[in-house]
Amino acid sequence: MKFSVIVPTYNRQDLLRQCLTALLAQDYPDYEIIVVDDGSTDHTREMIAAEFPRVRYVYQANRGPAAARNRGIAIATSDTIAFTDDDCVAPHDWLARLADGFARFPQVVGVGGYLEAPDDVLQYQPLARYERIVSRHSFGADAQEYVGGFECPAGGTNNIAYRRTILERVGAFDESFPYAAGEDADLKWRICQLGARLLYVPVKMTHLHAYTWESFQRQAYTRGKGRVCFDAKHRATPTRGRALLRLWRRWLTLPREWFDAAYRPVLAIRAEEAWYNFRGEWDELGR
Repeated sequence: MKFSVIVPTYNRQDLLRQCLTALLAQDYPDYEIIVVDDGSTDHTREMIAAEFPRVRYVYQANRGPAAARNRGIAIATSDTIAFTDDDCVAPHDWLARLADGFARFPQVVGVGGYLEAPDDVLQYQPLARYERIVSRHSFGADAQEYVGGFECPAGGTNNIAYRRTILERVGAFDESFPYAAGEDADLKWRICQLGARLLYVPVKMTHLHAYTWESFQRQAYTRGKGRVCFDAKHRATPTRGRALLRLWRRWLTLPREWFDAAYRPVLAIRAEEAWYNFRGEWDELGR
């Protein structure tokens, strides 16, 4: 199995350098790396040319991550397309673990793992620990493999590989999503609606995120806007009334989560995330 690894990037030269260094150190024998530069102005092109001559580089005017990934798919030479982000560092056996999953479960169309902060950051950073709690307790990304549909923990485009045939069948990423949120869930939804199955394997992609309150709030706000786009396409017509009801439902679960030892230390973070999700939904619905 040959992989084409696609990395969309936008003005993250230093993080991208760490991402590519790890990808080039894979212990898997057959793969290519494609960086799709989505309009960077920080000398990304020059850095790749000077430091990573093995990496295939393509530039496009800024159109968002969905369009960038589709551009990568279009020029990829492999039948298996792996995705990660420019702020991620893959373990040396990442591709080998994904290939092993495809080999052992030939019926699946995608294999993916989970996203988590570096171990040292998890020791002191509450936002990083919150990300881990949500991943493990809310989405089930624990140490057990899982084969399933939309409920499967695999599917985030920071740590996933799909067979090219399924991407072509569903038309790859929907470029009409205006934000860096919702487009990967939309792809996963369309794939699973066909009855296709995914495999989750417990392979960690290290997330070199800033983990500041500002970035957390901005991300939650953007995800709220992306939620509106996703719901408008696949579910009931989103309204501000539904967004307000969802906020209250999330806040009303907080007292119950006090009895869950995992969530108790991060209830304030969950409440704030719900608020910024709501603000994103509210503003998007008011456009």
